[in-house]
Amino acid sequence: MSASHPLSARLIEARRTRKYLSLDPAITCKDLAESYAVQAEVAAGLNTTVAGWKVGLMPDGGGWGAPVFACDSIADGGTFKFDGDMNSVKVEAELAVRFGRDLPARPGKPYSREEILDAVLEIFAGIELVGTRFKQGVELPFATRLADNFANNAYATGPGLNDFRNLDLSQIRCVLKQDGKVISDRLGGHQQGDPMTPVIAFANMQTDRLGGIKAGQFITTGTLTKPYDLSTAVTLEAELEGVSRITLKTA
Repeated sequence: MSASHPLSARLIEARRTRKYLSLDPAITCKDLAESYAVQAEVAAGLNTTVAGWKVGLMPDGGGWGAPVFACDSIADGGTFKFDGDMNSVKVEAELAVRFGRDLPARPGKPYSREEILDAVLEIFAGIELVGTRFKQGVELPFATRLADNFANNAYATGPGLNDFRNLDLSQIRCVLKQDGKVISDRLGGHQQGDPMTPVIAFANMQTDRLGGIKAGQFITTGTLTKPYDLSTAVTLEAELEGVSRITLKTA
């Protein structure tokens, strides 16, 4: 596969060799259009598809999205293996929503919160393992970090709950355990209060190059726990009370 942006080939190589990249100004992305182009080129180079999306808010309130590739998606009870230089991640427990139908870009006619919820098939507990392919990590320029799937290293998906419309998504209790020990126990805790806020923003600002939100894909709404570093073999368990529980092992 021939990548047109120099960062694309470097990210593909880093993923395959599990060796960190240095931040070279010559390969950084200058804007979101380049970020989205790189995401698509890396997906093609890895011969993978989009399992879901990691989303967030721009300073102006607009949305951004980074794909969670199918090759980085782990089923409930699965194992994540540390490999090569990439032997440390940050752990986050999150609420995710899975779509039952496509939600195509609709410029000039923003989706309402209710319309988006109507398209959601289920919600579930997820565990994100955050880890960039760059040595600099959070010091990366925003557009370059977005090109690198916004530091998504892996995402574990739990069983879904279909009957969720009567739940207050901003007040769900989230418990995260490591080897049976409680690491975090919080009610709510989402940065925006309503976990659907970044989902709505992305749904109404879809300018990615991977086809946008499709049926079967999920959107993870952002961490409900304080991220912490992990580099050892453990068993992680995250529970969203009244929703679902997920287990993930690292090795």
